[in-house]
Amino acid sequence: MEQCVPFNLPEFMFSHFNRVDFGGDLFGQWPVGIRFEIGIDQVSRAAKLFDFAFAKAEGCILVSQDWMEGIEIVRRSTPLFETPGIFHSEPSQFESVEVSPFDEGQYRLTWTRLSPIAFDAAQMFQAIANREQEGYPKVASGVYVIDPRSKIIMHMYDDRGLDVIATQLNTLRPLFESFGEWILDYQRLRIEYRFRTNSPELPE
Repeated sequence: MEQCVPFNLPEFMFSHFNRVDFGGDLFGQWPVGIRFEIGIDQVSRAAKLFDFAFAKAEGCILVSQDWMEGIEIVRRSTPLFETPGIFHSEPSQFESVEVSPFDEGQYRLTWTRLSPIAFDAAQMFQAIANREQEGYPKVASGVYVIDPRSKIIMHMYDDRGLDVIATQLNTLRPLFESFGEWILDYQRLRIEYRFRTNSPELPE
């Protein structure tokens, strides 16, 4: 896996996830997905989900969303790629794009291509969970992990939960079958319906 190969993130999203932006709530934006309950005392769940979902990935795209205006940054928090303890060696090749949504503050997306074992996923998820808690370090960024081959995107939005979306239901079926007890309760009916009927949408 060549880290130096450029990855066109905007083109990838437009081609495969054209209804999704990086404003959070992947589960609400896309019909093929699962929302898992995490909790500050169960952050290890996030690392287990990552290890399972990315076990066969040759490489992943790690995306940092950093707001440029209008967002209060949590004290002592750091951007993803500057947060200590996550990367075994500092990533050296990045791509970025600035985004100006109509209804929220401007932000910058920065991404790099890495092996899934080139960073400490457990530490990364803990630092995301710490953002609004007492722990340290804290990641200020929104963080997204993409497997471009299987077309999976994972996003832990805070200490409460984590979304995984994909282009195909069957891509997520092993996650659903292996970790179904971790599904967020108030979305359980919707998610179970999707997989039991092999249909991404609930009936009208």
